[in-house]
Amino acid sequence: MSRTLYIIALVLISAFAKAQETSNPNIVYILADDMGIGDVSGLNPEAKVSTPNIDALIKNGMTFTDAHTTSSVCTPSRYSIMTGEYAWRTKLKARVLDGYSKSLIADEKDTAPELLQRNGYATAMIGKWHLGWDWQLQTEENLEMDAKNPYQYAQDISDKVDYTKPFQGGPTDHGFDYFFGINASLDFPPYVYAENDNLITEPTETMKPDGKDKDFPGGRKLDLVGGQKLKRKGDKAPDFEAEDVMLDLTNKSVKYIADYKQSKPFFLYIPLTAPHTPVYPRPEFEGTSKAGIYGDFIQELDWTVGQIMTAVKEKGIEDNTIIIFTADNGASKASFPIEFEEKYNHKPSAHLRGRKATLHQGGLTVPFIVQWKNTIKPNSTNATTISLGDLYATCADIVNTKTELNQAVDSYSILPLLQGENTYDREASVYTNFAGRFSIRKGDWKMDLNPKKGKSYLFNIKDDPSETNNLFEDSAYAKKKEELTLALNDIILSGRSTKGKALENHGTKIWKQLFWLKEKK
Repeated sequence: MSRTLYIIALVLISAFAKAQETSNPNIVYILADDMGIGDVSGLNPEAKVSTPNIDALIKNGMTFTDAHTTSSVCTPSRYSIMTGEYAWRTKLKARVLDGYSKSLIADEKDTAPELLQRNGYATAMIGKWHLGWDWQLQTEENLEMDAKNPYQYAQDISDKVDYTKPFQGGPTDHGFDYFFGINASLDFPPYVYAENDNLITEPTETMKPDGKDKDFPGGRKLDLVGGQKLKRKGDKAPDFEAEDVMLDLTNKSVKYIADYKQSKPFFLYIPLTAPHTPVYPRPEFEGTSKAGIYGDFIQELDWTVGQIMTAVKEKGIEDNTIIIFTADNGASKASFPIEFEEKYNHKPSAHLRGRKATLHQGGLTVPFIVQWKNTIKPNSTNATTISLGDLYATCADIVNTKTELNQAVDSYSILPLLQGENTYDREASVYTNFAGRFSIRKGDWKMDLNPKKGKSYLFNIKDDPSETNNLFEDSAYAKKKEELTLALNDIILSGRSTKGKALENHGTKIWKQLFWLKEKK
């Protein structure tokens, strides 16, 4: 490059960076898939993994020590991130979607990327969607839906899908200008990349199943490493390799940032596939941790975070870019079996009880780290009990607009907390597990409800963060249980937890998991 061209390039980069600094901040939202607070070395001194890049975010930003997902499983958690609404307000009262499920987000439902689009942002998503989309079928058919999941077909429809036609109800129909990624978890077919609303390559092959081996010495139950590699049999594109997905998502994310030329800010949502099953660290990461292939996969994830951070810095926009790192729920027992906690002396939930799919803290508490140079105090912490469902309201606050009427009805802005203030309006948070059972957190108290005798819990989280002393059956706390129950009932039956006109949830008013309300009818 000649000296003249070099100077021109520097001027253009400087002008681009200056334009970014005077606008609303870029937002890069990195979402790990099934990761506990104990999986970050900067949050867990006893971790048998090393996460220097995530640790750098901790050093440069703010760590929320009591951040929670709205559910301990993927789909409902991601629904809340996008819409600012609890997923059980839809007809999905429990469980998750698969790769052929219908779109969970209704057309009339606003999303955080749509709000940002309306306020001058370019929006992109690179990664795992897991909120369903509507495949076009080869012939029109009235197919039966699953009795347990109104968005999922009762039968395998893979042979009925026309993969050559664009799908509907995916990311580009819900606020993203650009999308590259996969529909559901990496252990669900079809195994194929999509770009915007089309598949890149038609799935003409069959992915061989992977997982526990029935002939394993001692039987399938003892094949713990086999379980870490779970993949279901299904349609596969010839050029799709599950082992390369993390690298592909990393390269796409870095390229998006490096190639970005618009003067307006961007929102880049990067929901990654690690460390969810199948646990497939690339060869260069195998053996780099002290926690088996799971730890190696965590370290590949950390490498990805580092590549994205470097891309932001090299673009010259670090000072005006919010980088958020978090996870959709706690660590999975399949990805890192409980038996391995003793074997490797590594605890993905750290001191917390429980894992993914449960109502315990370990299934709901996630890393939540925010870097925003010149705004957030470096190496700071915040103990406020926040929710991943707060993205929508926070984005509205960033662009100085009000939340749309009757949208994001469970979302509260954390912008004041990021700016060093002590203002956060949420009074209570509601959580659900895989079975759709409910928990409520209000102040220091958390109550989990279960119709089975002895399976309901009441904990003072401040005094007992590891949930070891269940006070539910203690009569001395009867008023506290009543207070929490009334608060939970109000949030559910009002159709919202934010202020405003009462709304109706979708589906029946009282459903199976609201057993304590059914008993009163």
